[in-house]
Amino acid sequence: MKNKLPNLKVLIAEDNEVNKLLAKRMLEHWGLTYKTAHTGFEVMDLINTEHFDLVLMDIQMPDKNGIEATREIRNLTDETKRNIPIIALTANALKGEEKKYQDVGMNDFLTKPFKEKELFDVLQRVISNSNSFGSRFSAIETTKTPDTLNDTDKLYNLSLVNDLAEGNQDFIKSLIQIFIDNTPADCAAMLAAVEIQDWEQAGKLSHKLKSTVDTMQIASIKEDVRFIELNGKHKTNIEQIPAIAQKVNEVITVTTTQLKAEFGFTD
Repeated sequence: MKNKLPNLKVLIAEDNEVNKLLAKRMLEHWGLTYKTAHTGFEVMDLINTEHFDLVLMDIQMPDKNGIEATREIRNLTDETKRNIPIIALTANALKGEEKKYQDVGMNDFLTKPFKEKELFDVLQRVISNSNSFGSRFSAIETTKTPDTLNDTDKLYNLSLVNDLAEGNQDFIKSLIQIFIDNTPADCAAMLAAVEIQDWEQAGKLSHKLKSTVDTMQIASIKEDVRFIELNGKHKTNIEQIPAIAQKVNEVITVTTTQLKAEFGFTD
């Protein structure tokens, strides 16, 4: 996919490093400029001090979440900033979620992990419906995404990553390095929360793992991270969470070892 929108500046509000890299890579591929924010507070600092054409807003962020940040943006006195298009990024593909995002003032939403064409399509919808962009979006061109590969003999499947990378091996290695650097630590933090029976925190950390697990297509724990997230949040079925968290940790550990071997990374 190809884009000719050099004047479009995007704010990526995302605390997951894998998701952040994916979004950055797509925007760079289209020739767009961007800045990133890790928390809702960082979002507001950047919105108040700089100009952006659009925000990709993660719903679950530390300190101030995407819903709270959007509500605050929609109450700004500056009309241009107040009306900036906002696209929700969510790992919760639940029926009725879109109504919640619409009610708070978001323009559209995208479920993670997403492919390049999916981001393109939602950008097209939002920008086409925004008078502030005029006809600038007409410069975007699309090309067919090549077929991808499957790695069926491993705990992970890089077909989605290959699809997103479109043959860019440096990008793939960067994403794998981010996984190795961050995901085992996030998993260890989730285990630590489970050990002290901080179920809510365990659920939040499992939510953070969820989109990474989906992007890397680690099928054996896809439902497990969702179980911990949902039941940690509501403090239900808590007697099952420790064993499931241990399973998630074991799978992440083996996956990390396999990725290091395949890509030649050393400790």
